[in-house]
Amino acid sequence: MTDQRRTVAQAGEDTVLAAVREVIDPFNAGRTGLEIGPGDDAAALTVGSGQAVITTDTMSQGQDFRRQWWGNGHEWPMDVGTKAAAQNLSDISAMGAVPTALVVSLTLPPEIPLSWVRDFYRGVIRACRQPGAERCVIAGGDLGSGETISVTITAVGEPAVGEPVQGGRLLRRDEARAGNMLAVAGRLGRAAAGLALLEQSGAEPVPGPERQLGQVHAETIRECLRAQQRPEPPLIAGPAALAAGATAGMDLSDGLLRDAGRLAKASGVQIRLDEALLHAEAEPLVPVAGVLGLSQPAARDWVLTGGEDYGLLVTFPAEADLPSGFRVLGTVEALPDGDSPGVVVPSEPSVQGWDSLKR
Repeated sequence: MTDQRRTVAQAGEDTVLAAVREVIDPFNAGRTGLEIGPGDDAAALTVGSGQAVITTDTMSQGQDFRRQWWGNGHEWPMDVGTKAAAQNLSDISAMGAVPTALVVSLTLPPEIPLSWVRDFYRGVIRACRQPGAERCVIAGGDLGSGETISVTITAVGEPAVGEPVQGGRLLRRDEARAGNMLAVAGRLGRAAAGLALLEQSGAEPVPGPERQLGQVHAETIRECLRAQQRPEPPLIAGPAALAAGATAGMDLSDGLLRDAGRLAKASGVQIRLDEALLHAEAEPLVPVAGVLGLSQPAARDWVLTGGEDYGLLVTFPAEADLPSGFRVLGTVEALPDGDSPGVVVPSEPSVQGWDSLKR
């Protein structure tokens, strides 16, 4: 029986684990830092700096992705693996650190083919081949059975080697200062636009829009779909920002407005977004809104409130030279008397950003 037909329930845990090892062991063999890998009760890692950065995230079928998004294509297990890894790698980068290991916990329905598991881990490896994740290994994890697919990944990292991070300094949310400029690395609004395309078009998200827009906008549509299905966070941005003198920063996963508000609250400041700069961010997405029958403001809403961008929001001293890939979005101001920390934007959207516990 081939892996395409053999389910995880038919194979059993040991066979599934063996299939996982077939994929990840060759990958790990080419990287250092993993002293004891999968197969023991726990993994052992070498942490050169003596300071570890840890994050974890869960991605669930139905809430974070839908099988029908891929139609009859076979890319979906790889894409799920890539996205699950990418959101954790992005959090490590957002601290100004570099990822060194992932621990992966998979909950699978019994009928999932064994081949799905192999392809899922190939997707995890694809995310770990992105610039900035060269030191990351897959240290192990767990397998379980459930009604739907659920992925939980814990990522471990450490301060970037060779960067001027005195005392192991990391990029935090609570050190933005009045007079700083607010900058972003990565694309804004693409994942939200991709989600809108996938949800409206079902299994045929691309051909119809391409016919309507013509080839000049087809790549924008593909870019939006990729941003939602298999994101590529700018993993080198966090360490680069810290080296350039960044004062504060955070991962952009729940929308610019919500995440900028979190940064402002943590630092006790007011963040003012520049309307002209927001317009420039939204303009490339206006044709996508048109294809979906939405008005032009929808593109601006995607930029302000669309989650899962996995970019990096950073504050820099006004005199700082921005690292490659960063662009200014606004400024940090002192908190006016009697005001609460927050974000000032000329006209706010109807929603404030992604909330993982609300539907």
